[in-house]
Amino acid sequence: MHTSRRLWLQLSATVRLIRMGRIMTTERAASLLQSLRNDLATAGLAPNHRLGQNFMIDAGMLSRIAAHPSVLRAQRIVEIGPGTGILTQHLLQRGVPVCAVELDRGLYHFLRERFAAAIASGMLHLIHGDALAGKNHLNAELCAWLGTAPWSLVANLPYDVSIPVLLNALTMSSPAEDCLVTVQWEAAARLTALPESKAWGASAAIAQSVGSGTIVCRLPPQCFYPRPRIDSALLAWHHQVQVDASFTLWARQVFAYRRKVLPRALRDLGHTREEAQAILTHTSLDGTRRLEQLRHDELLAVHQAARLYARSP
Repeated sequence: MHTSRRLWLQLSATVRLIRMGRIMTTERAASLLQSLRNDLATAGLAPNHRLGQNFMIDAGMLSRIAAHPSVLRAQRIVEIGPGTGILTQHLLQRGVPVCAVELDRGLYHFLRERFAAAIASGMLHLIHGDALAGKNHLNAELCAWLGTAPWSLVANLPYDVSIPVLLNALTMSSPAEDCLVTVQWEAAARLTALPESKAWGASAAIAQSVGSGTIVCRLPPQCFYPRPRIDSALLAWHHQVQVDASFTLWARQVFAYRRKVLPRALRDLGHTREEAQAILTHTSLDGTRRLEQLRHDELLAVHQAARLYARSP
């Protein structure tokens, strides 16, 4: 292909991506980055690597998140790790109540000043603390704010807590109707994995048992400051059905035997040979299949049968 023709096609493709909000112009990127740096300098802060702070500076992606159907239909929004409030500002423009949970004390006080009016009006509830209360529960103050009313999780999640936060949001007694979150690419791949794949495991089985998820797009390191060493993903999850809370713990236990055939795995979990056979008969599953080959709905069926045929209630 002629050089000028090739360059013209590349330029046209770039323009289309900019219009779609997929990439930023240098000016837009520099402007948002400078604004973030100014905010941090004003607060006397710097990114805390221990807390996994990577602030989103892609204006196009922020606009895309704010315009996503998960956000547009949200009745209340929870944001974990708001940082300096770049995404928070977009979410408040939706006109629905927002609850933001920030662990960094310095950023928490910065946010209190920046959004004093929104806090005073009741549109923003700001919590200082960890989003998680242990491994299996969300922050108690957050849960009290949520109550039983519908809500959605929209956040640029810290990498080290992304999967626990998402799974708790989807499986709690009053779960999030929608989750739209940025997570590390590996976490997104784990959650959307299929049976028999290397990434298929308890996290995917739990998440897929309650709803459907999709990777909206891939985010390169330059979308964040400071730049992480890996790619990220914008992940959307829609809650569809409630499952028994005991399935979460059971799924984590059972995947310790992922390579074993189903009857042997059930015996390793404490069932007798007779119980294991009764579970197979009840579920009509082939006893030669390994646990890692079972879909999330088949695992749910095994779990329900296992409870039915357990030796003790």
